[in-house]
Amino acid sequence: MGKRGFIRTIAILVALGSFGYFGYYVYQMNRTEEQTDALSNKRQTYGYSTVKSEPITAVTVDKSSGKKEQKQLFVLKQFESLYQKNKNLIGWIKIDGTQIDYPVMKSINGNGEYYLDHNFDQEEDRNGTLFMDDACDVIRPSENWIIYGHNMKSGAMFGGLNKYKSESYYKEHPVVQFDTIYETGIYDVMFAFNSHVYTDAEIAFKYYQFIDPASKQEFDSGMAAMKEMSLYDTGRTAEFGARLLILSTCDYDEENGRFVLVCVRRA
Repeated sequence: MGKRGFIRTIAILVALGSFGYFGYYVYQMNRTEEQTDALSNKRQTYGYSTVKSEPITAVTVDKSSGKKEQKQLFVLKQFESLYQKNKNLIGWIKIDGTQIDYPVMKSINGNGEYYLDHNFDQEEDRNGTLFMDDACDVIRPSENWIIYGHNMKSGAMFGGLNKYKSESYYKEHPVVQFDTIYETGIYDVMFAFNSHVYTDAEIAFKYYQFIDPASKQEFDSGMAAMKEMSLYDTGRTAEFGARLLILSTCDYDEENGRFVLVCVRRA
């Protein structure tokens, strides 16, 4: 084989490899869409009532009084069959008028990164699945909840989240619905900002550690930091004791960049 023939062969192999990768990418994208549609249809088959399956007993603490209370949690009926299929299911997030309409997972073995590259059916999938930070707790529950998702170019997962960089987009989509498997919840968008993953030595507000502020002072400090970073003023605020929902995805404008949307639960 001459030099030209060798180069031609390499070019053909590279082209075949590229087509193969693209084909696999499209396959996974379509599989993710079909799977999510099937899960969503199954969820919507049921109304918003509880099913009296085996309860989970949760101990909660009132922040203002310090009083402990016990309550029983039941899996909502619309999630029962999905929960039986995968007990890592922790809830569902939906933003009307957007592509965001997905289950949210939380690995019971503490390996949150598992869902970076696995789908609901626990198959390898480059789209991954939306998942909650390991440090968050919906049973106790923790003060704030953080949900992570890939910024996919196809728009899947949190691929469209960075549209909230635009204030006009926020005004068209100001509400996020996040239901845990135990209770429903409506959240109002409060802040939208760019951040990144800091080193341990860097002194800065690290939103991904803002899960259980120990005091009103710590909470207010975090709120002030996020308000200062926010790309626009929504007019929304929150008091110590309110639950925040923090949505996080990659932002490719800087190394280890993140785009963050912070929402507050309606009382």
